[in-house]
Amino acid sequence: MECGRCDDACPAFASGKPLSPKAVVQDLKSLMEATANGESLALHGDTIQAETVWACTSCSACVTACPVRVDPLGLLFDLRRDRAAEGALAGSAANSMRQMQTKGNPWGFPQAERLAWADGLDVPLASDHPDFEILWWVGCAGSFDRRAQKVTRSIAKLLLKAGVNFAVLGPNECCTGDSARRLGDEFLFQELAEKNHATLKQHGVRKILTQCPHCMNSLTHDYPQFGDKFEVVHHTEFLQQLIDDGKLDAPKRNGSVTYHDPCYLARVNGVHQAPRDLLGDGISEMERRREKTFCCGAGGGRMWMEEEPDQRVSVLRAKEAIETGAETVAVGCPFCLTMMTDGVKSCGSGAKVEDVAENLAKRLGL
Repeated sequence: MECGRCDDACPAFASGKPLSPKAVVQDLKSLMEATANGESLALHGDTIQAETVWACTSCSACVTACPVRVDPLGLLFDLRRDRAAEGALAGSAANSMRQMQTKGNPWGFPQAERLAWADGLDVPLASDHPDFEILWWVGCAGSFDRRAQKVTRSIAKLLLKAGVNFAVLGPNECCTGDSARRLGDEFLFQELAEKNHATLKQHGVRKILTQCPHCMNSLTHDYPQFGDKFEVVHHTEFLQQLIDDGKLDAPKRNGSVTYHDPCYLARVNGVHQAPRDLLGDGISEMERRREKTFCCGAGGGRMWMEEEPDQRVSVLRAKEAIETGAETVAVGCPFCLTMMTDGVKSCGSGAKVEDVAENLAKRLGL
C-alpha cells in the first residue's frame, strides 16, 4: 500500500524528523527486490538511515491508521534491535540504559531512595504487609522524578482516604524495562523483566495498579511472555471505580480543563473514558483525542534522547491543548506530564499541566 495514511498520523513525520513510516516499508520492499535480483545493498545506511530508526515515538498511530494492517512500527522495532545488538545505541539514551542496568532506573538514583516520596505518609511495604489485595507499581518516574513525585503523593492520599488494601515494593521495585525494549535493547529488557517477575511471584501478586501507561503496557503485554499473567489497572480507572463504589466522594465540577490522552493508555490499551469521568463535565476537547490522540513525543525511548527545538512533538501537541482555551491541561502519564509541561512553556502559555490524580485530590481537599 502507498496511501500515506501512516505518514499523516505520524508525530515524528509531522515534527520534521527524518522518519516516514510509508518510506520505511517501501524501502525495505525495494531492498528485498534488489537482493532477489542479485544486487548488494546494506540494510543500514544504504536502505534505512540511523536517524530514521531512532526517530520513532512508538505511538502506534501508523499501525492503527493503516487500512490493510501494515505494521511499520514492528519493522522499526526489529531494526532497532538489530542496531542495538551491534552497539549502535549511543548518547543520552545509551547512558539512561546503562543506569537502568546498574541502578535499576534510568535516572541512576540509588534503589534505597525509591520510597523517599512517601515521607510523612503511611504507605505500606509488601514485605511488611503480605496480605495486601493490590500491588501499587509506582514506577521509576513516580519514585524519582520530582514533579512526578507530587502525582505519586496525590495517589497515595486518595488510596489511603478510600481505605484501599494496597502495598508497594519500595526498594525491591525495579524498572519494568519498557524503554529498553522499545529502544531495541532486548537483553536489558529481559534481564529486568526476569528480576521483576521473580519479585512479583515471591509476593504472589495477581492485581497491579500503575500510574504509568508504559509500565502498564509492559506488565500487561510483555511480562506474560515470562510465564505469568496479571490484572493491571491504570490509576484513573481504579480511582473512578473507588468513586463508583462510594469509597471516595464524587468531586465537585471541574474548572476550565482539557485532557491529553497518552498514546500507550488510550490508543494501545483502550483507556480513555475513566480520566474524563474523573475530570467531570465541561472538558474542552482537542480535535485529536481518545484512540486518535496525538503523541507527546516521549514514547519509544525518546524520553531519554536530545531533541532539536524545531522538531519537538510536545510543542505541536501543546499548541492543540492551548487552542482549546483551557486553563489546565490534564494528563495521565508521567512522561506526558514532563513533555506537555515543556511544550506549554515553549508556547509561552500560562496554562497549568497536572495529572488527573492531582486534579482529583485537589478537588477533594486532599
